Amino acid sequence: MLELRDVTRAAGREPVLSRASLALSRDVPTAIVGLSAYEREVLLKLLAGAERPQAGSIKLDGKDIAQARREKGRVARIDAHGLPKSGQKGAKIAGSDAKVRQAIAKARADRARLILLDAPSAGLGIETREQFVADLGSMLADTGAVVVLVAGSADEALGLGGQVVVLNRGEIVQSGAAADVFAHPANLKAAVATSFPVLNTLAMKARDGRGVLADGSSFQPPESLQLPDEGPCTVAFHPDEMTLERAGAGCLRFIVRAAGEEMIGGRRFVRVTFADASWLTPQPALAPHAGAILNAFVERSRLMAFDASGKAIV
Repeated sequence: MLELRDVTRAAGREPVLSRASLALSRDVPTAIVGLSAYEREVLLKLLAGAERPQAGSIKLDGKDIAQARREKGRVARIDAHGLPKSGQKGAKIAGSDAKVRQAIAKARADRARLILLDAPSAGLGIETREQFVADLGSMLADTGAVVVLVAGSADEALGLGGQVVVLNRGEIVQSGAAADVFAHPANLKAAVATSFPVLNTLAMKARDGRGVLADGSSFQPPESLQLPDEGPCTVAFHPDEMTLERAGAGCLRFIVRAAGEEMIGGRRFVRVTFADASWLTPQPALAPHAGAILNAFVERSRLMAFDASGKAIV
């Protein structure tokens, strides 16, 4: 077991962990989401025993992690380039599917007790990435090690399965089975951290059962979506849950304006605007030109609502 007890550590002025306590077992792999690249590096050094927390303790099988680190082969850290050679820093090159798979196989063969993964799919092309992410769970099953994935994107965490821990400014804002956390984020912070690409959001003020948008227009929520009685709130949905293709009666229609194209994780998306919101949606077969007025559709059941404090409204 990897146990963190009341651990505090900052990256510059930003807290990475703030009196955080976690108990991570060998039975279920764990993905940690919600961190920037710099924050991931700080956390990984802590978990690997390369740096000490400012407060609290980290233990692997009852031993201080710094002590466990000194035992050869006990802790394996793997990034998108595989395992770096002793005394060398990982080169800033494109990720390698084969190298990462080989590194995981080596960690298994060495019977590592702790396997740390740092955004292992970073830099992979779309087809390679999708297959790699889909294989993460099977690659890391039954290793006999505590497996911790510090995810660079939410799809890695979902591919791993197991459990997910969502961090925001050092606080654990939600944790649980990956499928549950992704399907039912408890708050807006968890919803943002578990979305890939970035979550589509629409800020409004609830009034008399409707939402009033920043431009003064009105948003009538479907019966399946509950808004607070009064005050600020946010409606959200994932980019993959919006389509520019004609959809059925179960969808809510938005009239949007195309604002360009973006390549994210090897996939093409169209950026569209609605009121003062900017959203992403998968690019259709025929990409719209910038400035085009389009119909966009989202299934009503896919919409989420959060109150002024960010808590999910259910």
